[in-house]
Amino acid sequence: MVETLYQLTIDSKNDTEAIEKVLKAFKPKIKKTLQQTNFQNRADLEQELQLKLVNIIKMYDIEQIDGFWGFYERENNRIKQSFKEMR
Repeated sequence: MVETLYQLTIDSKNDTEAIEKVLKAFKPKIKKTLQQTNFQNRADLEQELQLKLVNIIKMYDIEQIDGFWGFYERENNRIKQSFKEMR
């Protein structure tokens, strides 16, 4: 069974194994990004990035995310408002 990042994020609220899977999924990106830093700092930065990722996962409230149409309506209203302000 292939688990999506969305499902892992939901599961990570109560499951440390799900958090480990998310960290494993982001590991190549973290490693590639760390190549831009000094070699001496990479291990510490990798650990800090992983901690930050865990904190973000724990704080992330999946219920607060708009679906496509909610996002569309919010952006449409924002654009309309900016046009009104331009007049």
